[in-house]
Amino acid sequence: MTGSANHRYAWVLSGRYDTKAQDSRSRPRSEFEEFVARNGGVLLSRSLLDGTKSVLARTLARTHLPLFALASLVQSRAGEFDAFICSGEDIGVPLAIASLGRNAPVPIHMMFHGHHLDSLKLRTLAPLLRRMSHVHFHCLSQSLRTRTMAILGIPPERCHATGYGVDTSYFVPIAAQLPPLIASAGAANRDYATLAAAVRDLPIEVRIPADSNWVPATTSTADLGWPDNVHARSYGTYAKVRELYGAAGFIVVPLHPARHACGYSVIAEAMAMGRAVIATRTDAPPDFLLDGETGFFVAPHDATSLQDCIRRLLDNPTDARLMGERARALMVGHYSLAHYCERLERIVAASLHRRDAARGQENFAPNSTQASGAR
Repeated sequence: MTGSANHRYAWVLSGRYDTKAQDSRSRPRSEFEEFVARNGGVLLSRSLLDGTKSVLARTLARTHLPLFALASLVQSRAGEFDAFICSGEDIGVPLAIASLGRNAPVPIHMMFHGHHLDSLKLRTLAPLLRRMSHVHFHCLSQSLRTRTMAILGIPPERCHATGYGVDTSYFVPIAAQLPPLIASAGAANRDYATLAAAVRDLPIEVRIPADSNWVPATTSTADLGWPDNVHARSYGTYAKVRELYGAAGFIVVPLHPARHACGYSVIAEAMAMGRAVIATRTDAPPDFLLDGETGFFVAPHDATSLQDCIRRLLDNPTDARLMGERARALMVGHYSLAHYCERLERIVAASLHRRDAARGQENFAPNSTQASGAR
């Protein structure tokens, strides 16, 4: 799709996007920024709701349905684009619903995290979604694709393991510092209590950026009953979190049991920086963490197994370093933003080719008058 002057598309974000505020290399580049830079296009975000004159959008926004309001505004501009690419199912599903009743609807390609696979609402919509031939699901891993097809019944030609992409030019290897240090990060679905239990008796310091709501600002690690070698504080910026990754010998991502994608960002960032990763195995693990090669998986809530893996890397720093090197090579070779965009571009281009071919068949199909004259 790169360089195609014949196709116009919009990347639809469920949140807001301030171009000026985001224009900085003090943070990693996002997948949609990379895609837009490679292909052109338009970013549509919740900012469209500001001052809109659409009665429908204003009504939906007032009834606490802002994403359906955004979907209605995006679909009102469908004639301007050949494809919509959505940042997640939170806006992708409303956009699909808003496309109902349209002749030749614009193809919709949604990034799919699987957060609502077990929800009654999504399962109720499944028969409708599986019949919508213009709606594509881009799963963050092969395991998530398998679950999505099994639960929602999405046909395999519209359910893709597009995977994940990380900014490998921002997250680059940095020499680890001494004394021994390991790090963790992230907020969603984190099981930091199990990590604290696993390292309680180990000669290692653990640092965790506390810039999210998993631990209230007024709560200390002592209040949580964590050992003295576990420290959580605000790191403020991506750059400082990146420095923490670089200072650590390896990274641990403890997770509660989950049937959706979680922990992918931290695992991918750490691996891009040449760090081995120990992570909890959920029902939808990332494809890029290879057990025994680029890190280890442990069972949920198993502090003993987690401690064993941490001890193994502490006692064998050469193994940890080699795992980190393999991790970096894998991310650069297969999971960089460029590789991610290439996978997405191929799938989107194929959907547009099928749409254009179908339109061509319609344009050249003989009507009854032409058919009788031909005889």
